[in-house]
Amino acid sequence: MLNEETIYLHGNLCREWSTKTIESTGKQVIENALAYQPTKDSETTFVDITVWEDREGKTDHFDAIIDETSKGSRVMVQGRFKARDYTAKDGTSKKGWNCSVWNIAKVIRPSMKKDPYQGATAIIDGKPVQPGEDWF
Repeated sequence: MLNEETIYLHGNLCREWSTKTIESTGKQVIENALAYQPTKDSETTFVDITVWEDREGKTDHFDAIIDETSKGSRVMVQGRFKARDYTAKDGTSKKGWNCSVWNIAKVIRPSMKKDPYQGATAIIDGKPVQPGEDWF
């Protein structure tokens, strides 16, 4: 299972991106959720993902991420994962996952007849990067 550390994870985005301002800090973020299923027959884990403004307070990378990915997009994220405990609506204790995303890339599933990276783009340090350039 996941633990609190920097890892890579791939899955599908669960919804469209939402923009939010964190009240305590005034920082801008975009948020989504990732559905992760390591094998076809395994249970799906949902991870809340957050992309933060950069150190200078810029959010230019938000537009690139929102333009390149949407609900259902298969992505790979790199970031800091943390577990959190919460109480479900039915009163049971549950464990959830959050990820502060450092890098995100749209995953294109290869076709045996096509270049596996055709049309692929990663967003690294807020800039779109094409295949063959420095990905993760």
